[in-house]
Amino acid sequence: MSEQVSRTVTALVAAGIERFEAGAPRAAHDLFDRAARAAEPYPALADQYLQALINRAAAAGHLGDHPAAIATFEEVLARCAAEPERLGGLRPAVLINLAQSLLATGAFEAAESALTDCRTLLTGDGTGDGDGDDTAGDNAEPLMAALVALSTVAVQREEWERAERLTLVALETVTRLRPDLVGRALMNVATVALATGRHGPAEDLAEQALAACEAGGEQAGAADVRIVLAQLMAATGRPEQAEALLHTVLAHTGTAGLTERTSHALELLGTLAAARGEPARAEELYARAHALLEPSGATPALTVLTVRRAEAAWRAGRTEEADGLLSHAADTFAALGLGLRRAQTHLVHAALLEHSGAPRDLARALDLAVPAALTVDAVRYGLTAGRRRERWRRAVAEPALALAFRLAARTRDARLVAQLIEVQCATTPVLREDGPVPAEPARPAPAGFLDEPPPGPDGTLGAALAGAEAAAVLPVAPPPRLLLTPAGEVALADRIALAEQRYGVPVRDERQVPTW
Repeated sequence: MSEQVSRTVTALVAAGIERFEAGAPRAAHDLFDRAARAAEPYPALADQYLQALINRAAAAGHLGDHPAAIATFEEVLARCAAEPERLGGLRPAVLINLAQSLLATGAFEAAESALTDCRTLLTGDGTGDGDGDDTAGDNAEPLMAALVALSTVAVQREEWERAERLTLVALETVTRLRPDLVGRALMNVATVALATGRHGPAEDLAEQALAACEAGGEQAGAADVRIVLAQLMAATGRPEQAEALLHTVLAHTGTAGLTERTSHALELLGTLAAARGEPARAEELYARAHALLEPSGATPALTVLTVRRAEAAWRAGRTEEADGLLSHAADTFAALGLGLRRAQTHLVHAALLEHSGAPRDLARALDLAVPAALTVDAVRYGLTAGRRRERWRRAVAEPALALAFRLAARTRDARLVAQLIEVQCATTPVLREDGPVPAEPARPAPAGFLDEPPPGPDGTLGAALAGAEAAAVLPVAPPPRLLLTPAGEVALADRIALAEQRYGVPVRDERQVPTW
């Protein structure tokens, strides 16, 4: 009897893998579930049961059912721990899949821990920020997957300097060993470029990532890249192209049951509708996205959507509802350890409060905007490349600081305006020789993935790259605290302290410099 069941289970799992690779994870999940149920009553089929469980959980994570995926992967890991000699070989793949679902739910520390454990199992070296791995042999693919996932953790946590380093390590490793799998690694590099204001390189990298995913038949990966491209098109004033990309995403993800990607596409369509002056359409799209996303346990994505819903509610005149949504979003980002996201949420809240013009709302907006703007501005000091610092300043920090200045002026706080001017006029110092230095210099991008367009045929490429590397390893310190008086009064002292307490990000060096 068990032999017949074993053949049935084998056939169901094979059919499930075929459906999964064909871009039908819902059908694959159902086949894996049938296989697991068939094998479960037979102790002799324990290994087949376990494999069906792993595949079912992977499909569940792909579909956005992260609580179910996490529970199953943890069950499998417990069985592996109980029988390490027989089942230990399953652990790396299970840890990678578990980390991906943990990451989606905002359990960043647990995700990174799982990936570090995976690398330790495969290489004996669990360091997450190394120079890559000698991944030749049977361990190549799981190690590459772990590297890409580690870079994704850094991207999601908005640790931009570390994210850039890890994404380039992952891209270099995948390009060397399995160039046919380069799509997701390229997408992460493009995401970092987009987030740090490098729109030209981001578009080029994302186009390459899309081509790689499509060539490799990675339909889910292609959907993710199209979402990144749509964000880029919206950010650079091309809403029609963004919308076309998002409808292409929906044409695939809706039928495949990929709820997280579907909800993300709907959210972005909502922001485009809001920008076109169609608030009712925007709210409808946000509501559809929320209904899809809420059961998934994808807390970070759900919280971003909450901010969008709050903006729509505010513009519809439901200010109390919007206020509650924004406060909830800020608190959630804080609980997830995403201080920069919390600061950005406070800037959104401050900008909405500014529109009311009421003195009480302006005072609240000012309290939110100044510490948040200081925090957003401080991010650039962690970027080791001078051009990237400048792009972050122009694209991200300046709008935030402009809001802080406007609110200080509108509330007639002349002293605050003067201190903001004083602080912004302070120069950015290069790190002192006895000061801290980065753990390692920034890595050059692999050949073919330069972060600037190649020069013309004038023989200057070598010099251009040398200049880029010289800029990349010139670290700067956060600006010092400015002493306003010999008595020790520090410019913006209370706002700096509030920023560091609210967001958990250092915004000023401990050094003090007199202004007289």
